[in-house]
Amino acid sequence: MFKFISVKKIGSILVGITLASLTYGQKTAVELIDAYLTNNESTIPLTVSSASTWELVRTTPATNKEIQHHYIRQTINGLPVLNATAVFVQKNQSVMLSGNRFVFSNATPSNSANKKEPVACLNLAWTALTSSAASSNNQIEILSENKFSISNPDYSRQQIPVELAYYFDGSTFRLIYEISIEMKDGDHWWDLYVDASTGEIVEKTDWVVSCSNENYSQENQFKHQSLQQKGMSQLMMMPPPPPQNDSYRVFEIPTESPNHGPRTLAVGPFNAIASPFGWHDDNGVAGQEYTTTRGNNVRATEDANDDNLPGYSPDGGANLIFDFQYSAGNPDTYLDAAITNLFYMNNIMHDVWYLYGFDEESGNFQENNYGQSGFGGDFVNADAQDGSGTNNANFSTPPDGSNPRMQMYIWTDSPTSEYLVLNSPSTLAGGYASSIASFAPQPPVVPITEDIIMVNSGGTEPMDACNTIINSSEVFGKIALVKRGSCTFAIKTQNCQNAGALAVIVINNTIGAPITMGGTPTGPINIPAIMIYQADGNSIINSLNSSITVNGSISDAAPLSSTDSDLDNMVIAHEYGHGISNRLTGGPDNTNCLNNEDQMGEGWSDWFGLILTIEPGDLGTDIRGVGTYVQNESTTGPGIRPAPYSTDFSVNGYTYDATNSSSISMPHGIGFVWCTALWDLTWDFIEEYGFDANVYSGTGGNNKMMELVIEAMKLQPCFPGAVDGRDAILLADQLLNNGANECLIWKAFAKRGLGFNASQGDSDDRTDQFENFSVPQICIADLEETDAANQLNVYPNPTNSEIYITSISQPIQSISIQDINGRTIQVLHQLNTKKVEINFSDFPAGIYFVVVQQDEITTTRKVIKK
Repeated sequence: MFKFISVKKIGSILVGITLASLTYGQKTAVELIDAYLTNNESTIPLTVSSASTWELVRTTPATNKEIQHHYIRQTINGLPVLNATAVFVQKNQSVMLSGNRFVFSNATPSNSANKKEPVACLNLAWTALTSSAASSNNQIEILSENKFSISNPDYSRQQIPVELAYYFDGSTFRLIYEISIEMKDGDHWWDLYVDASTGEIVEKTDWVVSCSNENYSQENQFKHQSLQQKGMSQLMMMPPPPPQNDSYRVFEIPTESPNHGPRTLAVGPFNAIASPFGWHDDNGVAGQEYTTTRGNNVRATEDANDDNLPGYSPDGGANLIFDFQYSAGNPDTYLDAAITNLFYMNNIMHDVWYLYGFDEESGNFQENNYGQSGFGGDFVNADAQDGSGTNNANFSTPPDGSNPRMQMYIWTDSPTSEYLVLNSPSTLAGGYASSIASFAPQPPVVPITEDIIMVNSGGTEPMDACNTIINSSEVFGKIALVKRGSCTFAIKTQNCQNAGALAVIVINNTIGAPITMGGTPTGPINIPAIMIYQADGNSIINSLNSSITVNGSISDAAPLSSTDSDLDNMVIAHEYGHGISNRLTGGPDNTNCLNNEDQMGEGWSDWFGLILTIEPGDLGTDIRGVGTYVQNESTTGPGIRPAPYSTDFSVNGYTYDATNSSSISMPHGIGFVWCTALWDLTWDFIEEYGFDANVYSGTGGNNKMMELVIEAMKLQPCFPGAVDGRDAILLADQLLNNGANECLIWKAFAKRGLGFNASQGDSDDRTDQFENFSVPQICIADLEETDAANQLNVYPNPTNSEIYITSISQPIQSISIQDINGRTIQVLHQLNTKKVEINFSDFPAGIYFVVVQQDEITTTRKVIKK
């Protein structure tokens, strides 16, 4: 990865000359930028060789259209330096530099005299990439002196674009061919940097990001001009038509999935600004071209045979009525409904985010740009029930003008099955997801049906079953209910069996999914043992504590039904979100800007799904898991992330420092931490400005965040880290809102460790992040002492072991821990820090009070030790 020039951002907060606005006379963007670079030559050392220059690649607007983003790229000898880009922001005749990834090096570019022909390099790269023999079935089209298009059906169904460029490898500017190959199986879409002299693959990027015939687009990024002209001429034919009555039986936003609510009939749901000719047009003339799930923004079909060609799609007839049957079960039985929902949600993503700035000029996905700038020919190919895999979904994002692909899979794996059914009381009746023990017999086919009894084994946690069961007379012949923790699952089950229990239910002690229980028993285990979710167990305990009898059945469970990600709007929004973040970061002509280690793409994608599925009455403290439906979890399940999203630190206590740990995956875990901070900020905005259910043109805090996030993506540099993302949001607020929310934004990020002095280090090194919980001086003065308690976070709470106390305002000077009787049992002095870790593992279970001293402010928080 490159070593880049560091650029300080946010002129009023992190002062740097590169953000000082410079005003000139009426000049073009190129003239303004050139003058800026000249005036700041000492701080932006552009020159890498006597032949080094730059070129303006693309200009895109902000949502208010008064602000323009100019994406420029370094060149050497007239060739681009890949990913060496900078973003300039223009308002009127003022420009500022918001993101810089120019390469600073005096290295001499490699000699071009020995370069191979494009086809030779393609063949060498293909063999290195696939370990298979090269094909001679190549036909080359010369588009310009340095751009080529190669057709080889043995390699790809699409044209293979090839462009000569320079790549900085850390010490040398290597002459390379950039070659993009969409593999025929659709699993990968490789963008390769191939040494022009040797054919060696220097670097490769997969545009596929995981979470033929006339109908199949063969366009590529070298055919932009004709498509743009096509859209312009067709727009002139007629004005947009009146509203249509096309209708779709779908899980209408904000409904997330079949688990979150019923399907409804969405009538005429297209937005007239974003899709002026409706969802089934692509020629700009009144009246639909298609009666299937196809239009200007997306073509949704099944791809069960994984050929990446258009397959079956439902037909809504002349009246465009897509109202098909759906009932839970085999996905084959509801294919029409699934494709319809996929078509609907892709169009919703197009229309909503169009209004916030993901428009034609910014590289959105449309076949026809209807006279607007940018490049058409790139509607989304959305593959429903794709046959290339299971338990996943993905999105491939080539540059503007080439079709992206969304692949949605059937989910067949679930960590749990419904081994437990509660028969009474009626408020709890139903099946419950659960897991089994490896050391115990499988639950029987004939259900074990009995009352459920809480065990009492004495000690500080009577329900842990780690000692002899005291209430064996109650447990005998019943189903024993115990808590996870303190001893092995085998010991718990052994003790319950000794007390005469017929079966054991273990309640998980975290919000995560039940696990397969292991352990070595001291003797034969003859009764089944299952684990259930913590929330489900707590519901049973609450009923029993209220003297309500709970009766249940434990039996061998049929596997939970396969689920279809085409029905999970959270997952669809997540995948489409990859397309947005890839097209906006670094500009729509470069979709390679999110392959660094610290990149937050997975987090933005989660956020896109979360923001569109907020329902009126929701709270920031709610548990929001990603992918709960496809995982066969309840709506409050943990989903597929390390924790659900919640502003409650006892549910999600992750801070920026967690990104340094290998226990957090890359890129999903790193993105998760970013989204955790972004989700806190979202709810701070909602608290400040309210929630507006109108996601298109509302004025609530959610709408303001939607505008800021899109604008920030345009402002941030190529290969961003979380600090870059934070700074871009701050700058976006300055540009769009005159900085009205500056301190609100700082406080939210500081709460999760992305404070004023946080450092991302090298954005391509996931181990060098430094968290910080401070805010700028201007925001410290804004904090009232009466609000000091809200600036302290104590998490996780309740806890089994460690707790963390963080402050976003004043440093913590001392902490004392008191028991429930007010006796001080531990004191920590002379701390002078904003994050403190305290180990509670040796404390008995119970209630404690943490007294935090910050200068003259004293704050007391209750902590529960489980």
